[in-house]
Amino acid sequence: MTMLNTPMFFAAMPRTFRQDAGAETRSQDRQARSRKAQGIRCEPPRQSRASAKFLADHNPPPSYADTAYYGIHTFKFIDRSDKTTLVPLALSFHRTEKKSLSDAELKSMPADFLEQALVSRTAQGGARWDMLLTIGDAGDPEDDPTILWPTNRKELKAGTLTIWSAMAQAGAECEKINYDPLVMGDGIAATNDPVLLFRSPAYAWSFAKRLGGL
Repeated sequence: MTMLNTPMFFAAMPRTFRQDAGAETRSQDRQARSRKAQGIRCEPPRQSRASAKFLADHNPPPSYADTAYYGIHTFKFIDRSDKTTLVPLALSFHRTEKKSLSDAELKSMPADFLEQALVSRTAQGGARWDMLLTIGDAGDPEDDPTILWPTNRKELKAGTLTIWSAMAQAGAECEKINYDPLVMGDGIAATNDPVLLFRSPAYAWSFAKRLGGL
């Protein structure tokens, strides 16, 4: 599963993702200085606006354990009679403490505070999330991760994910694993979402680089 703590993605096509990321890398410092000085806000592309607004309205959480996660992409759940149901995935966290840091708290945090907080949190007890399945209706978009479905769609709790321990990522076993969201169980199939389909080769490339093969 591939999940983010934003309910929507900022690009509908892989090329848009690459263009946005490249443009951000090349001009981030220059734009930040000039626009901040002039009091001008940079307007993101249309398909990125919902994601940009969500990030602007929500600071990071104090821990990975203190946020919900969203599958972003829609999958096809296929039953024995070949009936297909469109389903996005999400993880709803169990804790009820505050969900985001204040601006002052965020500025005081070290770069790796989320990792450190998860290690400390799991040492005190498991971090838990409910797995939620949203049941799609006819006409719901299935191939564009930048568009949210209506909020009145039915949800089902499919189980609970619990993490009992955590460690720093550097040198951990996860670096030797390729997490491919297109490796799915029986009865689950991918939609034609271009960003979802792009993840498999992109993650394979990243995996090979981590192992020093590229």
